Amino acid sequence: MQGFQFNEKYLSQIPALQVLLNLGFEYLSPAQALKERQGKNGNVLLEGILRDQLKRINRINYKGRKYLFSEENIQSAIQKLKNVKYDGLLKTNEVVYDLLTLGTALEQTIEGDSKSFNLKYVDWRNWENNKFHVTAEFSVERSRSTETARPDIVLFVNGIPLAVIECKSPKVEIEQAISQSIRNQSDDYIPKLFVYSQLVMGINKNAAQYATAGTPAKFWGVWKEQRDKEADVARVVNSALSNKQKSSFLR
Repeated sequence: MQGFQFNEKYLSQIPALQVLLNLGFEYLSPAQALKERQGKNGNVLLEGILRDQLKRINRINYKGRKYLFSEENIQSAIQKLKNVKYDGLLKTNEVVYDLLTLGTALEQTIEGDSKSFNLKYVDWRNWENNKFHVTAEFSVERSRSTETARPDIVLFVNGIPLAVIECKSPKVEIEQAISQSIRNQSDDYIPKLFVYSQLVMGINKNAAQYATAGTPAKFWGVWKEQRDKEADVARVVNSALSNKQKSSFLR
C-alpha cells in the first residue's frame, strides 16, 4: 500500500502541482490552507483570502466617485456564499454558480442615499485581479461524521474552491479517480466542497478526464489539448520550479 501511495504522489500529484505552479497558482501547504479555514475541516472557503479579495476587486460607483463596500457588507457577502442552503448537490451548485457569475446585491448608504449595489466574487473582466491558489491533501469533514475525506488537489480562485482533482498512479486506471471523485460528491461524504466546484478531474500520468459536479461517470469528457497549444503545454510541463516556488511547496 505504501508503494502505491508513493507512486500516486510522486508520479501524478506532484507533477500536476508543478504544472499548476508554473501556470501561476500560488501553493498553500495543508497547514496554511487550514489556517485560512479558521482551523476547521468543516470549512471549505479560504475566508481570509476571500475577504481580502472582495475588498480588492469591488468598488461602488456613485455619482462619478468610487466607494468601498462596508465591512458589514463584506461579511454579509461571505456569509451568503458560505451559508447557501443545501438542497442536493446539483441544485445547490446551481445557486452557487449564479452567485459566482452574477454576484450579489447589497444595500449601502452613500452620501445619505440608500441603494442596492452589486458585489462580485470573481473579477470576470480582468482576470489578473483575482488570486489563484492550489493546495494538496485538502481534508474536509464528512457529512454527519467526524471523519474526513481528502481530495488530492484543490484549486481556489479568491479563496473559493472551484476545481477538485483526484490523482492516480500510472498503473491505476483513470476510472478509479473518477469513481473516487463521484463518491466524495455523495451526500454521505463531502458535498459541501463540491457545491462550489465548477470543474472536477481525474488524472494519472497518461490521461485525464473532466466533468462538472454531479456528472455520472459515463459522461466525463476526455481532456485533449488543442494542437496549436501543445507546445505551450510542453513548455509548462517541462519548466523547472523557481527557488521561491520550491520553498513554498516544501513548507
